[in-house]
Amino acid sequence: MKFMKLGSKPDAFQSDHDSNSVRCVSSELVTDLTVVVDEVKFHLHKFPLLSKSNRLQKLAIIASEDNSDIRLVDFPGGPKVFEICAKFCYGITVSVSPYNVVAVRCAAEYLEMTEDIDRGNLILKIDVFFRSSILSSWKDSIIALQTTTALRELSEDIEITQKCVEAVALKTGIDPKLVNWSYTCNRKLDVISKVPEIGFVPKDWWIEDLCELDIDVYKRVMFVVISKKRVDGDVIGKALKTYCLRWLPEFNDRFELDEHVEKYKSLIEAIISLLTQET
Repeated sequence: MKFMKLGSKPDAFQSDHDSNSVRCVSSELVTDLTVVVDEVKFHLHKFPLLSKSNRLQKLAIIASEDNSDIRLVDFPGGPKVFEICAKFCYGITVSVSPYNVVAVRCAAEYLEMTEDIDRGNLILKIDVFFRSSILSSWKDSIIALQTTTALRELSEDIEITQKCVEAVALKTGIDPKLVNWSYTCNRKLDVISKVPEIGFVPKDWWIEDLCELDIDVYKRVMFVVISKKRVDGDVIGKALKTYCLRWLPEFNDRFELDEHVEKYKSLIEAIISLLTQET
């Protein structure tokens, strides 16, 4: 799994009076900016944040005129991700991984942390890391793609979902001779131990990993896989069957079927559309 560390200063953020609803920066300078994210108050300083966020600059002017706090409504990723962005502004060390890279990128977009306001800003750094590290890794691109479902609209707007979809789909067509078992996420060890040759990887090495995906993004990935025509039809059929077996309930489980009927209906319709395309 790939990580990127930004900043070099020690963490100066702390909770006020042992309460997680108030976060402040330990500094000799008095804080002069209050930002509220999901009822969590951040007591910060104008200079480091306004020097990197165009949106906070505009909101700070309004807040100053109204003598009020800055409230960030529907902030991508909530307080935890905002704190990462704020720490970046202060130069405090933060870690970006496949699990939070999408949320941090969406948050940076929300805050308008672009190059026209400061060189080497957060959007640029995340984009470079995303292209060079996340999309080049099978595991990391799947993890990142999973996280886009929680930020569906914004991740679509900045095209991060589509880039993940294309990266994952492209890798399914890799020559199995170039794939190591450690490359995959979910294939069980007892299955691996039965492989007849050391280093032998079957053509369907990737199908269980894709079962982790939400049906909407799974469908998009499989549409691209099918359209590229680099994967045999029998492997595609096995992939669709494996996904159904993973997520559809037993037919005698009436309670669960009734409770999630719309979800299962959507899944079946998606699989049928993929079968139609495949044929």
